[in-house]
Amino acid sequence: MKEIGIIFKEKREEIGIKAEEAAKDMNITMPQLENLEDGNVNAFKDIFFLKDLVRKYAVYLNVDEEKIMEEFNDFVFDFTSKIPVSEIEQKVKEIEKQNEIETRKKISSPYTRKKVQKAKLKPIYIVSIFVIILICITFIIVNMVLSKLKEENIINMLGSDCIYEFTK
Repeated sequence: MKEIGIIFKEKREEIGIKAEEAAKDMNITMPQLENLEDGNVNAFKDIFFLKDLVRKYAVYLNVDEEKIMEEFNDFVFDFTSKIPVSEIEQKVKEIEKQNEIETRKKISSPYTRKKVQKAKLKPIYIVSIFVIILICITFIIVNMVLSKLKEENIINMLGSDCIYEFTK
């Protein structure tokens, strides 16, 4: 990026335009123009703003725009490809954490807030389930007792000396 800045500064001085005049014509501040001509990328927060500024300044100074933009794109590729993956992952985690904090802080109206219903087991359902289980257990016990009694009756009938004869 320093090479692009040097090209811009030399061209501006060659034409005889003062830095203040160029900044005014470009509708930018003097520090922005100075940082652009010094190749100080870190002074610009937005790479897209910087790219637009480089393009406009190239047109303003009548420098080969395509050549400058190609150099700028190469610089951006080299600059961004040198960022370690761990730094990118850390930044992503920080952004996600910040977004999570911001969503918790949001104030909402009770009329627009989504209602979340918690699953509650009503007492009537608990009593109903208990009664059904109690009825099933009672039925099983009564059935067992009756079957035991039937078995004992059959055994008593077979064990006795009495013979019953059925006639028509």
